[in-house]
Amino acid sequence: MKRLLILTSALFIAFTTSAQSAREKIQNDPSYALGVYRLYPTQFKEQTPVPKGYKPFYISHYGRHGSRYVLRDEKFDRAYNVFADAAYFGKLTDYGKEIYDRLTRAKEGAYGRGGELSLKGQEQHRQIARRMYSNYKQVFDKAEYIDAKATIVPRVLMSMTAFCDELMRHDNKLDIHYECGKPFQKWLNPYYKDNDPRLAAYIDLYRHNTNCEWMQQWRKYRRENVDISRLLNSLFKPDYVKSMPFPHDFVFHLFKTATSLPGTPTEESILDIFTNQELYEQWRLVNILFYHEKGPSGIEGKFLNGVSTPLLEQIINEAEARVAAGKYAVDLRFGHDGNIMGLLNTMRVPGWSEEVSSYEEIEKVWQDYNIPMGCNLQWIFYRNKKGEVLVKMLLNEEEIAFPKQIDGFMAPYYRWEDVLSFYRELIPQMYEIGCYNKLEKLLDK
Repeated sequence: MKRLLILTSALFIAFTTSAQSAREKIQNDPSYALGVYRLYPTQFKEQTPVPKGYKPFYISHYGRHGSRYVLRDEKFDRAYNVFADAAYFGKLTDYGKEIYDRLTRAKEGAYGRGGELSLKGQEQHRQIARRMYSNYKQVFDKAEYIDAKATIVPRVLMSMTAFCDELMRHDNKLDIHYECGKPFQKWLNPYYKDNDPRLAAYIDLYRHNTNCEWMQQWRKYRRENVDISRLLNSLFKPDYVKSMPFPHDFVFHLFKTATSLPGTPTEESILDIFTNQELYEQWRLVNILFYHEKGPSGIEGKFLNGVSTPLLEQIINEAEARVAAGKYAVDLRFGHDGNIMGLLNTMRVPGWSEEVSSYEEIEKVWQDYNIPMGCNLQWIFYRNKKGEVLVKMLLNEEEIAFPKQIDGFMAPYYRWEDVLSFYRELIPQMYEIGCYNKLEKLLDK
């Protein structure tokens, strides 16, 4: 028993801590600075052997769409147009001209495709599906049908299609039920503004309104703590730099453009215009935003804390029904990065639900680069001949821990009855303490 406790403690530590800080990760591998634009990993740790006598019978999955072009074309323009203006007035340095040329070439292949899934994004989902089928072939062989649902966004639909096409390539007798529609949006994408006019007004008030308190604090922090002078002076002539009205906004948009290019077919890159320190500084600005918007913290009543509760409730309801039916089954769901971040927070998963009080502490408990393009959360259910059920959770095909309140003596395998009991108690609490209970009160002010 002592050896088991030591092993369990070691596993828990491995799940919830990282050997490197975010700064060190980015300095050693700048691809981590891409954050949510990071390409899906291709190498994975060996998984813990399944306890003796247990076999997989049910897969519950939620996957983000794969790599895409920049979210909207105008986001590309925000940085590109500054270069175009400086070029017109002869205010680019020689290096600035080189970067402008790179951006122009990148724009030729990317413009007009804002938000679309790229070929790399399709391939990411094919590979994830290929590994899932290989790892759990017996589940697919015995499942009566596979339920696949996607949000109404085209890149998500294409991701679902690429994933399921790969499954069919391995077994063309699979019966896959595809569905997409607004009724599913309420839990597949709880952040979707059209779900609830109150939620739409709330998001406009506290996210899209750049004059709100928490955005003003973020902008103040950016001005006072992020030095952009070296970068600007490398690209533009001094008088142009002095005349720029919103230089920090420009650098931020330039960074977002740079992070979007690796997921597209273009061979152009502008990540090298940033030093590793600058990449880290810009990354942490984005990471702070995601923590406020999707995580447990925010200025105004914790903002959108708990907004993914309907998604968690749907996952639990479907899992309970599948387990009770005792049949082999696969539920595939496809959506967006924020939904997974919000879900992990709502689930109180270690590393996604810790509250901190300063910007400097956020990166210690929350790193958006762990939600790359193609990110997926899988619950794999196992059953023995006695009918006892275990569940294991994978994030990007790597084992992670359930909340510490759930008995983890067999981690990463947990008794389903313990997981179910915990979330049946948590879900009403999250509706109560989360944003849903605050909508009318805040909007009535």
